[in-house]
Amino acid sequence: MKKAAVIIAVISAAVAAALLIYDGVFMKTANVGFFAMNTYVSAELKGADSQKCAQKISDITARLDTEVLSRTSENSEIHSVNQNGSGVLGSELGGWIAELLQVCKKSGGAFDFTLGGVSDLWSFGSNPRVPDGQALADALSHSGYEKLTLSGNNLTLSDRAAVIDLGAAGKGIALDKIKEAVEKSRVSHAVVSVGGSVLLYGDKTFTVGIRDPEGGAGRYIAKLSVEQSCVSTSGSYEQSFEKDGRKYHHILDPETGYPVDNGLVSVTVISESGLLSDALSTACYVLGIERGSKLAAEYGCRAVFITQDKKIYLSGVSRDVIEITDNSYTFAEQ
Repeated sequence: MKKAAVIIAVISAAVAAALLIYDGVFMKTANVGFFAMNTYVSAELKGADSQKCAQKISDITARLDTEVLSRTSENSEIHSVNQNGSGVLGSELGGWIAELLQVCKKSGGAFDFTLGGVSDLWSFGSNPRVPDGQALADALSHSGYEKLTLSGNNLTLSDRAAVIDLGAAGKGIALDKIKEAVEKSRVSHAVVSVGGSVLLYGDKTFTVGIRDPEGGAGRYIAKLSVEQSCVSTSGSYEQSFEKDGRKYHHILDPETGYPVDNGLVSVTVISESGLLSDALSTACYVLGIERGSKLAAEYGCRAVFITQDKKIYLSGVSRDVIEITDNSYTFAEQ
């Protein structure tokens, strides 16, 4: 599943370097923008190593996409497991899979990264369509995180027709790897967006725009002030289509195989972990406000839920740090 974009700034489509005065000191900056992992990646960096770090970000996302996480790249670990039904994972991927399986269990299956066969039937990325009911039932019968067994770094699929798809967590994983690179460099501040997952790095307060579900990119209903963290949003508006007067979106219910229909239009999760912010934004969307809030709190994360009737529900987020910029939206009474 792909994520709805949280736009922090308009970033150039090529690496650019400059000098600016920051707190009275000349500081190097770099902006980078490119496509990777089936989404747009952008970064704004400040510090002596900003240009080098920009290149590292490009290298990190390319490697994760082609060699580790992609289910379509023939050179990736996940592709190999899907093709062979098993595989010995690298230590990093093994750790990520173990953590994601815990999210699957704690969410009661609301987060499930074995829905590749189901999402293929909807084909949101290319030629969206409503799948045949029997075909959907068949694909669902081969999904389910319980079909995965991880022993050490050995991952096995009990059902060879199951399809692992890390689209709902991969962008957050990329942020965690990017953060490691930033921490090792002479970069003081960074804003890195991998689709709808954003890394905010540095000793300052950042402003994050929460996108207008009824508007295009660059239109926001609220502004959220946060310290260094990872912020991910899952929304029903980024990949969707209409058929016979009904709207279908890409966030699928693992129980039914159909788009989730629970009154939500977006969920934003704030976490120190990119992986958790990404995975939990999907899990919390599927679970709904009450159960999603409990899951986020269990992981020590904060969340913002936006409903179809233009209500904003907060979980662990103070109203003092969020400003509504569209007067048609209001805070829900909680």
